[in-house]
Amino acid sequence: MSKPSAAGRTGTGRRSAARSVGIWGVVGLGSYGLTLTLVSDTFFWFAIPGMLGLLTVVVIATQAVLTRAPGSGDLRVLLKRYAAIVLVSAVLVAVPLVVDVRYAYPLIGVGMLAFLVGGKVLVEQRRRG
Repeated sequence: MSKPSAAGRTGTGRRSAARSVGIWGVVGLGSYGLTLTLVSDTFFWFAIPGMLGLLTVVVIATQAVLTRAPGSGDLRVLLKRYAAIVLVSAVLVAVPLVVDVRYAYPLIGVGMLAFLVGGKVLVEQRRRG
């Protein structure tokens, strides 16, 4: 029997990673949609599972970015990835406050949580490595 080629395995891995990102993206958008019911007078309680789902997606995505395989042990690579997370977090916190749109307020919590989780994962990785 012949072994599968490296190209076949790489393609399958990329497809499964892209599929996973797509699934988490849909879950994130659905959760954000549920948080928008907070503005409603009758369906506001749907915002609770929406916010929990959104925060779960943020925790998983932040950990995935910082623990991604190529260079995950190198301090420079980790700091670049953490800087990207801090930049995105700052934008997610600042834009809703500057624009003052009620529909964007859940993004403030998302940005703050991404910053905190990113810092915790970075410290844990440096402690282990």
